Formats: sequence, C-alpha cells, structure tokens
Amino acid sequence: MITFKKFDLSDYKDCLIVTDKKIAEIYSIYGSNVYLLPQGEQAKSFRQVHDLCQWFLIRNLNKGGNVVAIGGGSIGDTVGFACSIYKRGSVRLTHIPTTLLAQIDSSIGGKTALDINGVKNAVGTFFKADTVIDVNFLKTLDVKQTKSGMGELIKYRMLSDDVNGKFNGEVTEQVIKACVEFKQSVCELDPFDQNVRKKLNFGHTLGHSMEIDHDLQHGFAVANGMYYETKLAYKLNKCSKEYCEHWTKVIADMFKILPIDVSDVMLSQHDKKNSDNGICFVLPDNFDETYLTLEQVLDILC
Repeated sequence: MITFKKFDLSDYKDCLIVTDKKIAEIYSIYGSNVYLLPQGEQAKSFRQVHDLCQWFLIRNLNKGGNVVAIGGGSIGDTVGFACSIYKRGSVRLTHIPTTLLAQIDSSIGGKTALDINGVKNAVGTFFKADTVIDVNFLKTLDVKQTKSGMGELIKYRMLSDDVNGKFNGEVTEQVIKACVEFKQSVCELDPFDQNVRKKLNFGHTLGHSMEIDHDLQHGFAVANGMYYETKLAYKLNKCSKEYCEHWTKVIADMFKILPIDVSDVMLSQHDKKNSDNGICFVLPDNFDETYLTLEQVLDILC
C-alpha cells in the first residue's frame, strides 16, 4: 500500500526504526529502537545485513513485528533485504523514502539489493512492503541529491506520456504521484520482473556500470546510461533520429555526459538481466529487451 501523508515520528514509536546518521540528525530520530546504517552504497553489504539482523534479535523482533526504513534507496535496499531473510521474511516493513529518487522509484515495487565485489545490486530479493510518502522531505535535500532524483524522473518521462505531460520543469506532488502510479501499475502486472516490468530497467545496464566505475550518484549514472542506451537504440534502428536527438538533448541539458569507456562496457557483463544470449539492454522507443555481444556494444559505443 502506498500512502501520501505528513511524516510524524510519534506514529512509529512502537516500531524498530532503521535510518542513517545524517537523517537521524536532521529529524531528531534517536532512541533504543533506532539503528543507524552507513550512508549510501556502504550500507549495501552482507556485513551490514548481518549486523542489522543481529540487532533485530537483540531487540526481540518477532513474527509480525514492525520495521520502518527511513531514508533513500540504499537504506531501503538494505533494510528490505534484511527483513526478507530475517525469520524467513515474517516481519512487516514500511518504507519512508526521504529522497526524490526513493519516492518515485526505489521504495515502490518490493525489490531489495546488495552490492558484491564492485558489482551493483549483484544479489537481491523481493519483499512486499508499504510505502509512506511525505514530499516535505524533499525540502531538506541538497542540489546534488535533487538532481540525482531527476535522472530517474527523466526515465519516467520517457516511459510515460502522463508523467511527461505533468512535468513543467518543477518537481511537484502531482509529478511524484504520476511516477508512483505508473511504477505501481507496472509492478502489479509483473511483480517478479519477468516481462513488462523490465522496461523500468532502461538506462540501468550501462548506468550501473558507470555508477561503480566513475563513483557517481545513482541518478547521474542512470542519466548517462539512458543517454548512451538511446544512442544505441538509434544505431540499431529501434528509434528515430528525431526521438534520439530530442531525449539525448533533454538528458545532456541537465547532466554532464561522461565519455563511455571499455571498462564501463566490460562491467555491464555482470548485469543481473543478462543471460546466455548476451548483455541485456532495455531500449527505446518500445523499451523492449535487446541482447548484444560485448563486441557489438564496444563497436557501436566505443
């Protein structure tokens, strides 16, 4: 269930709360029922999950107990993963996303993920959770965090005419709701990412590689991934020249586009969507799956 309402910490006094130090300081989230994870991708490791599950045990979290994850995508991914395996996933989880990226994307749909050996989201699970969205959290974001969320927002603009039509240059609650409703509708049709939901991975094959390789924030990396994957689609005659020029300009006007290199493409061989058919890309303008060999990608982009 997804709810839009004002965040009130007192609503969760009987829950176990997991957040990070920065968010705890901003919103005065302290107490014996609060656990602090590292900020960003450092949270997404088996060590952090082990320590969090150990804390769940110490706090006597039992079947049906309530856990609340307050933070951005990394907090949601890590807490979601821990909840999905703790006592075989018998606890209840509520996401309270505090970033634009988490509100429109990562807190919706039940995916969890950890990073391994420099590979983004190499392991993960599906775990059903509720989401409470308070757009007032966005007022505390710095420019870089807001801009990172705009990377995913461009993705939804390209995927949904409704989202694109509602966007007039500003991030409004109406725009956020349009993104949420679109993603929720797709996930309801395909909860385990077997077919239509895969379109939401647009920009992420190369984006995840560039995120790790260039130490980028997620939205910046996805923007670069969408830029190059749209170019790739045009080279493969999957979209028109006009479509390619329009959207690559939209992306480049907002984000610095980094030169793509061989190491970025090499890392994409570890993408979780890949199969024996090759490296999997979700390409516009139909956002269908396309499998290419490493050599093909290198030849087109590098």
